Amino acid sequence: MTHQDGQELDPKEQFLFTVAYLGEEFWRKMDALHEVAHVASPQIKKLDSDFLPSVMDPVFERLSKEETDKIGEAFDRYEKEGKEGKNPNFMSVMWEAVKDEAWGPAWMQHLHETLSRPPRLPMFFQSTVVSAVSNFEVLLAGLVASFYEIAPQALEASSRDKGKEFSLRELKEMKDLEDAIRIAIDRRVEEFMFGSFNDWRKFFADKMKINFEDYAIDWSFLQEVFQRRHVIVHNGGHASRRYMQGVDAGLRKGVKEGDYLQVDEDYLTRAANELLCFGYLLMSAMSLKFATGLSSKALANVHGFTYQNLVKGRYELVNKCATYGIEASSSMGDELLFRVNSWISRQRMGDENVLQEVNSWDVAALSPRYKLAKHCLLGENAAAMQVLTSLFDSDDVDFGDLIEWPLLEPLRGTEDYQELVRNAEVPEDWGFTEQVLFENPKTAMLHTRRCTLVRADFKRRSLGQIDLTSALLCKRCKPPTILGENE
Repeated sequence: MTHQDGQELDPKEQFLFTVAYLGEEFWRKMDALHEVAHVASPQIKKLDSDFLPSVMDPVFERLSKEETDKIGEAFDRYEKEGKEGKNPNFMSVMWEAVKDEAWGPAWMQHLHETLSRPPRLPMFFQSTVVSAVSNFEVLLAGLVASFYEIAPQALEASSRDKGKEFSLRELKEMKDLEDAIRIAIDRRVEEFMFGSFNDWRKFFADKMKINFEDYAIDWSFLQEVFQRRHVIVHNGGHASRRYMQGVDAGLRKGVKEGDYLQVDEDYLTRAANELLCFGYLLMSAMSLKFATGLSSKALANVHGFTYQNLVKGRYELVNKCATYGIEASSSMGDELLFRVNSWISRQRMGDENVLQEVNSWDVAALSPRYKLAKHCLLGENAAAMQVLTSLFDSDDVDFGDLIEWPLLEPLRGTEDYQELVRNAEVPEDWGFTEQVLFENPKTAMLHTRRCTLVRADFKRRSLGQIDLTSALLCKRCKPPTILGENE
């Protein structure tokens, strides 16, 4: 691996690059799981609750309105008779309604399958928990491999049978010493991954002096997630003796051996955030320990991770990362950034102590950005807007900060903020051109990018800045169509 200037990376730089890449990939995969779960859950829930046949079935997509109404009337009749205390048989009521129809038998078969199948949503949540743990395991394997690469002496220390690392045939097949080390590392990692969570914990404590407990939001819950994954995969989701013995009593209150452990969306979200935080901070701890002298780069990665999760509203995760960052910081700048993000996350979670802490924060000698932070955290909107406007005018706050920065949330919706945003221009390097219109500075008429009337002095406006129902729109390029097509 080389620098952009062509020079080779030294071992510490290579290590930092490798583990940061592993952390970035882990973060993206976990973020994707969050997104998939959020988008898919309503559709799967509908599949579980919707008795009506799918349009994918050609038998039913040809039903007339009258025939579809007949099915609805049967449902109504069943409900009515139930309220009257007649205790009707659902399938009998339905068959009576459709038995004379050509599609009646197919409908009854569909209904029978629908009523007999297990709910899809719990299975989806369970499989997503398993996927989340698997993502963590991929990260963990990569981190252990990187540890052996930066500390190859650990290979010899962990060999169970020194002098018999490789057979004679294996030695003949190897190209060089580097090849032998790569094979040895692969074996160590494979052996490591067959261990239990407690084995992993012991390895990191013994070999790297890194304590797992320090990087979890809730250590007991993190352990439960791994136990839950085990019973999902190996015991059909039912609490095993191992689960009962390995999980904190408070987390298994009311659970008996053999009970089915329900996984819902709240559990999945909490488990995914716990794993995401733990995995990323574990990577960061290794970065700071083994890439000595590069702490500013390692902490910059944590800053980015913390901020992006703040944007997504994962406040417990943010607070844990910010607390870790405060303790790991070696400069006032790093510490202040982490502290502000900690205050934002705690305030969003309802921590009333934040106001007292921020009130006593002396920002007189600090940059205006920190003065803005104090005003926002204290709810001093008028003063905050004055500082924000000044920062924006001097380019110390950019367009991205203006529309995304979670710190500014108290200001959004105020008239002054709306006015500032309305007059802001979209940067040239923002790639989503289909979401940008161009405003004639003289007439305020809006045009699409392809419009022949657009000139260099036109101002860029994002759709979020514009009310298309009342704006002056070019009749030639028809900007409203931008909502339904790509530019």
